[in-house]
Amino acid sequence: MKRRVIVTGGSKGIGKAIAERFAKEESDIYLLASNKENLEKTKSELQNKYYINVNYYAADLKTKTGCENAIKAVEKEFENFDTLIFSAGATKSGDFLKQPIEDFEDGFALKFYSAVRLSKAFWPTLSKNKGWIVSINGAMSHSPDPFFMVGGAVNAAFLNFTKALSKRGLVDGVNVNSINPGMTSTDRLITIIQNNADREGISFVDAEKNALKNIGLDRFSTPEEVAELVYFLCDPKVRHLTGTEINLDGGKKPTI
Repeated sequence: MKRRVIVTGGSKGIGKAIAERFAKEESDIYLLASNKENLEKTKSELQNKYYINVNYYAADLKTKTGCENAIKAVEKEFENFDTLIFSAGATKSGDFLKQPIEDFEDGFALKFYSAVRLSKAFWPTLSKNKGWIVSINGAMSHSPDPFFMVGGAVNAAFLNFTKALSKRGLVDGVNVNSINPGMTSTDRLITIIQNNADREGISFVDAEKNALKNIGLDRFSTPEEVAELVYFLCDPKVRHLTGTEINLDGGKKPTI
């Protein structure tokens, strides 16, 4: 059976890697993200490389209107899908006392509320097709950090929602799982390390070394590693795996 996969945040980084992993298996792909130029670039790359059908809709998923328009586009252009991957939702870091409240509002709007809206809208189709949902959370859901309070709070809420949704999935035939990636080699990670360097008054190289100190494998993970795990979680051969969260953090060293 040919898979039909929706990926939010699918124009770059982890989301793009996930889309490509399914593209390798000749799945049809539908991308949701805000940047039309990046979406068009990713669409062209996947189509030219794998000769598959790729569609997209550019929407600001942190708004109710953006979600509603994305839902309408999917229902019109991409019927009978079976897989929904949530990979949108990069949050901002900063000093809590200096960070604007809008960073918290935007973080929840983009990552949490968009997932709630899309899950509700797409659930009937996913249930009919005995499909899959995988949410990309983050290690901060379990590791509070005063400079990543937005990400920690949003990911913790998103993780709880995903676990609760998996209980409904047991009734309706939808497998729901989540992944907590640690530091992953993306453009966003470069920004985070640079922010750390600026805050601590050190070089980028030293800030990178400091970040690696807490990772057991002494390297950052890759978007492709996250994508491979997503694909595994959506494999019909492991249907018994649901309601699970997996930490993909390189054996993050515990802090005291």
